[in-house]
Amino acid sequence: MKQVTFDTDKDFVGIDCLALPEKFSGAAYYIYHLTRNLLETSRNYPLSIICKPQHQRLFRDLLGKKDKILPVPLKNRADQLFFYEFRLKRILLKERIKIFYATHYICPPPDERYRLISTFHDMGFLLYPRYYPLIKRLYFGRRMKTFLKRSDFVVAVSQSTADSITKLFPQHSPKIKVICPGADHLTGERTCSLLKPAVESPFILAVNTFEVRKNIPFIIRVFNSLKTKANLPHKLLLIGHPANGYPKIMAEIKRSPFRKEIVILNSLSSTELSYYYRTCDFFISASEYEGFGFTPFEALSHNCPVFLYKNNTVAEFLRDHPYIFNHLDAEAWADFIGNELLNSFKQKMNREVIRHLSWSNTATETFKLLDTLVSAKDVCLAS
Repeated sequence: MKQVTFDTDKDFVGIDCLALPEKFSGAAYYIYHLTRNLLETSRNYPLSIICKPQHQRLFRDLLGKKDKILPVPLKNRADQLFFYEFRLKRILLKERIKIFYATHYICPPPDERYRLISTFHDMGFLLYPRYYPLIKRLYFGRRMKTFLKRSDFVVAVSQSTADSITKLFPQHSPKIKVICPGADHLTGERTCSLLKPAVESPFILAVNTFEVRKNIPFIIRVFNSLKTKANLPHKLLLIGHPANGYPKIMAEIKRSPFRKEIVILNSLSSTELSYYYRTCDFFISASEYEGFGFTPFEALSHNCPVFLYKNNTVAEFLRDHPYIFNHLDAEAWADFIGNELLNSFKQKMNREVIRHLSWSNTATETFKLLDTLVSAKDVCLAS
C-alpha cells in the first residue's frame, strides 16, 4: 500500500462529515460518534473536519490546538454530489489534507498527493434493492464500483458487510478492513427525567428508521397478538424518522384494534432516547437486513430484554439465543414473549456480549489503519 509523507506541522487527516443530515439516523450517528471519538483520542497529528456550516457546533468543543473545521455550504443533494466529484479534490490539495476519510461511501477522484479511505455501511442497494427507493438504487448501484476502485482502503462496519463487498466485487477484497462502530454512546445518559413522557410504563419499545426493511408492520402485528392473547396493559412506542416504509406502518396502525395504544415519536435527544430504553419493559426489532444496526445494541447496552429477528448482523454479533427468532411468525413471537414476560425475562441476553463494541475501540482501530498510510518517521499515532 503506497504511503504519503506526513508533516505534522502542516498536513492534516480530513474527516468527512458532509453526509450528516438535519435528522440523524444510523449512518449519521456513526459519522458523529466516530468523529468525536477521533477528536478525543490522543494523537500527534491534526484533524480537519469537513462539514456543513450548521454542523460545526457538533465538533468545535473537541478541537485540539492544530485541528480545524472546514465548513462547506451545500444547497441540496445534487450540489453535494457535484462537490465530491468536482470541487473536493481542489480543497484537499489546498488545505494539505494527505489522508481523506470518507465516512459514507462517496469519495472524490484519487490523486497521488493524498490517500482515500471510504466507509461502506452495507451493500443493500445491490443485494436487496426492493428495500430502497429507486433513486438510491440507481445512483449507488452504478457508483459503488467507482468508489471502491478509488479507495486505498475500504472500512466495512461489520463482517457481513465485508463479505457482501467481497461477494459482489472480489477484486477489492484485499483492501477491506472491518472496523465495527461502538454501541456505548448512550450509556452515560442518566440525567434525563421527562416531566411528561410520551408513554407511561408499562410499554414496549421499537426504535428504527421507518424503512421497508425494518419490518415495523410486523412488530405491530406482534403487539396486536400480545394484547389479544395475554391481555397486556402495555402500549407500543415506535421511535423513528419517516422513510419509505412509513405509509405501510400507518396503514397497519389504522387496522389495529389497539391503534389508540400505539404512539409514534420522531426526533428525540440522546437523553430522551436513553430514558425510553431504560424504562421500557422490553425492546423488539424485526429488521430483515442491516449493515450494522445500532438500535438492538443500544437497547442491550441499557440492559433491556431484546427480542430480535435473526438478520445478518444479529447472527454475526449475538449468535444464537432464545430471544432471537429465525422466522417471522407474529403469533409465535407473541406466544414466546408473553411467556417470558410472565417469567420476568429470566433468559434475557447479557449486555456483556457487546462489551467490545465501544467507540474507543473504533477510534483505536481507525488510527491503526491511518498509520499504514503515513510514512513520516516522526509520526506516532495513537494506540
